[in-house]
Amino acid sequence: MSPILTVSNLKVVFGRDDSGVHAVDDVSFTLDKGATLGIVGESGSGKSVTGLSLLRLIARPGRIAGGSIAFDGLDILAMSERQIRDVRGREIAMIFQDPMTSLNPVLTIGRQITEILEVQGGLTPTRARARAIELLALVGIPSPERRLGDYPHHFSGGMRQRVMIAIAVACRPKLLIADEPTTALDVTIQAQILDILKNLQQEFGMALILITHDLGVVAGMADRIAVMYGGRIVEDGPTDPVFEDPHMPYTVGLLRSTPRLDRPDETRLSPIRGVPAEPLGEARFCRFAPRCDLKQILCTREVPLLRAVGSAGQRAACHFAEAVPDLLRTHEETVS
Repeated sequence: MSPILTVSNLKVVFGRDDSGVHAVDDVSFTLDKGATLGIVGESGSGKSVTGLSLLRLIARPGRIAGGSIAFDGLDILAMSERQIRDVRGREIAMIFQDPMTSLNPVLTIGRQITEILEVQGGLTPTRARARAIELLALVGIPSPERRLGDYPHHFSGGMRQRVMIAIAVACRPKLLIADEPTTALDVTIQAQILDILKNLQQEFGMALILITHDLGVVAGMADRIAVMYGGRIVEDGPTDPVFEDPHMPYTVGLLRSTPRLDRPDETRLSPIRGVPAEPLGEARFCRFAPRCDLKQILCTREVPLLRAVGSAGQRAACHFAEAVPDLLRTHEETVS
């Protein structure tokens, strides 16, 4: 299957020169039509900035400093402002992190949905209103016709997230970017939101990029996973192989610090020591080295390239990727 999205060597810098913050540093990935890519990592790893870059929504002093974004035959970075506005919402849509701040508090829910249907979808006000009712029903909001006149503060967090999804899929985009769609929601509501996304993806045939810090979310949703740290992808591949046989110590650390039902009850969670890297200036060494139990002198002197490892289509940015499982076992035996 041909990819609908190809991102190559993407760089996003915040600052006037290359000494600024490299929020996204040489990121490359592809996404097939109808497939789901999960982008995971700690806060500040560059996940959200990557998503915003796809729609050219980087605010100053940030800028896309290099690379290319090819979407369904379109060169996103070569487009004029008018052309990219036509893509936003119609071809690529995004669900932003906080639905309370993303929704306009002084406009009714109905108006916020009909506006995109009229502007991007070309519908008449009457048809847009009818479609808005259909969309609210589609995302599971009771009495949708009555709720059109309500404002965002009349809705709970889970209901506001449903409204955000309705707005995002209003024009049936080919790609949906969901940035932390389950943050601050309880577990039951999280499951409902993920089910809605799954069903809409199947109904509309959308590709989906799921940005999250929750490994459990991507485990049940994503075909492929990309792990980000310090603005770079440090491991990617099909979801199951990455979860079952990680080859980057940071991925191992994320998995060890996440509660899992397939672990024995007595297994203790192991947090990653230290604090996340600040991606200032161009990387000249492995950004994870200061927190890595397996670091060697080479790790502090040379940036590891993202390269193929194993036979399942995985890639890892570690100088010792092939030896990581054995090195970890040796380290654990030494510590114990």
